[in-house]
Amino acid sequence: MFVPSSPYREPGFGAWKQGLEALPPSEVLIREAEETAQDGRWMRWIQAGCESTYIQSVEYNVSKIAQQFVLLAEIADCPVGLCCVAAGRTDSDPIFIQLVAVVPSARRRGVGLALLSAAAGWQPQRDIAMATLDDNVAARRLNKRFAQSIGGDIQRVPVRRFRPFDLGIAPGEHHRPWMIDRQKHA
Repeated sequence: MFVPSSPYREPGFGAWKQGLEALPPSEVLIREAEETAQDGRWMRWIQAGCESTYIQSVEYNVSKIAQQFVLLAEIADCPVGLCCVAAGRTDSDPIFIQLVAVVPSARRRGVGLALLSAAAGWQPQRDIAMATLDDNVAARRLNKRFAQSIGGDIQRVPVRRFRPFDLGIAPGEHHRPWMIDRQKHA
């Protein structure tokens, strides 16, 4: 859902952006998002800080938290990333990592890998499916490192293997689906 109002003028957004510019070299904390307006707002601001994500309303983000497993990453109490994960409909379906977003000032600090690892721990008996844009080399490298870190094998799968909705992509977006097989390593 496109939200025409700007998060850039919301109270507190400027202070959050200043906090991002002064992030200390602290440890990344990953926590499950709560169905609160504050966590919905953090998600909105992270979405606004990342060039490849849609900016959603606070209400939409809170409803996403209610429907899915959503993780927030923080450095020194400053939200810097998020991950949205959906479970497949049956026990044999994978979990679907639909979105991993990390603000630019927190990249290359292990935030993405920490989010993915926490997502994998949510339902460790399931394989993992995700999609990346073909030209997003950084995301593909991260996915490969992630698969290795959990002892899984990552491989490209046919485009129609999963529904775009399950992968968190809109029809017409050109993403490459991937599957991390970790069943034989469990």
